[in-house]
Amino acid sequence: MRKFNPALLLLPALFLSLLPGAFAAFEDCGFSPRAVSLGGAMTAVAGDPVSQFYNPATLGSLRRSALSTNYLRQYHIPAGEADQELIDLAAAVPVSQEIINGTFGFSHVYNRQNRVGLERAGGLGYGSRSFHEFDGGGLEWGGALKALKRTLDSGSSAALRAALDVGVLARFEDRYTFGFSLLNFNRPSMNTSFKDRAPLTAKLGFAEQVKGFTYAIDVSKREPSFGRPGSANLGAGLENWWPTARQGSIAGRVGLSLGNRDKTFNWGMGWTLFGGQLDYALTVPVSGSLRLGHALGLLYRFGQTNPEAEYQKVLAGEMRTRQDLTRALEAGEIKQWKLSEELRLMREELAALRAQLLDKTASEAEARQRMKEIEEKHRQVAERFSKMQAEAKKLAEKTKDTLFQEDWAAYEKLKLGGAPDAVLMDQVKRLLRE
Repeated sequence: MRKFNPALLLLPALFLSLLPGAFAAFEDCGFSPRAVSLGGAMTAVAGDPVSQFYNPATLGSLRRSALSTNYLRQYHIPAGEADQELIDLAAAVPVSQEIINGTFGFSHVYNRQNRVGLERAGGLGYGSRSFHEFDGGGLEWGGALKALKRTLDSGSSAALRAALDVGVLARFEDRYTFGFSLLNFNRPSMNTSFKDRAPLTAKLGFAEQVKGFTYAIDVSKREPSFGRPGSANLGAGLENWWPTARQGSIAGRVGLSLGNRDKTFNWGMGWTLFGGQLDYALTVPVSGSLRLGHALGLLYRFGQTNPEAEYQKVLAGEMRTRQDLTRALEAGEIKQWKLSEELRLMREELAALRAQLLDKTASEAEARQRMKEIEEKHRQVAERFSKMQAEAKKLAEKTKDTLFQEDWAAYEKLKLGGAPDAVLMDQVKRLLRE
């Protein structure tokens, strides 16, 4: 594999400092409770369909179809104070073909800016999977084509325009990711009663994801938007998931969004069970007017496995195996007893024949022939008895050692399948007791 040159990561930072100024609309403003509570730091966060609003290259990390819908009531966004209600829909559909190996994304945004106007955007995106692999990681790319429409309450409206988002995502050691994206790259004209453009926005982000823990940080720079000056913003957030035995997992999130136009503290929570996920976020301003923002969202990941059901299947299989082994052991003991009894009777008959031979009660030739037959039969039964003893010994060893190995293999399977820590702890305790 090729070596990755870390100096390439400095190019996005250089680009951030060179963005020009213009008037524009269509700001990035959260899009989901998770994004809001993480301070908007989603440029390098993989595994969430909403991340396509920040960086289309994150789509490739989704290996199952997912659908997310969200409602946000916002008074503070990175570009400054606002008064808007936003509803969005984000979907991801992975494709694994020889020619196309990645994930397609679909999005729609309905943003009602009170006493100002209405903004609508629909998009189709794509993110690659395993585009370029190097030692310890990989590089992915992504793009999205959006249709933008803006209507003012005054009656004027802008024509439907196309906008392009592009982005890249670099993975390191399966836990670190760097992302860079350019939103509204072509800066389409959105002229209404005044001259305007969709803002070119550059984002540079870093994230670390380990099991249920996520740390993310983003730096963003935007062109002026809808009469607002250009803005720069630093967003950072933390997230952790706590699994339960049977009630799914619970998440806690906290984040900061610090910009030259607005500053907010954000926190949120989430609950997931099977493939469904419910999220909530609260935005608390630390500058400007004291109006709290709220966000509520639903996410469903299709084909999500159920660790509890998998555990029950494994446990039921173990119980059936133990019952079969117990029955086999009992049957072996019965057969061994029968052979032992048959061997005892043959020994008694052999002793009687020898006595007859000594007492001359039967002809010598006939007695020897009979004794030879009995000795051969005795030898065969003795061999069967020895084999049965060996099989019984192996079966007893399997009852102890093999069952432990099967229990341990079941534990490893649950661990690799992402079973909750509480379930894994119960499995370990049961192994120790046995």
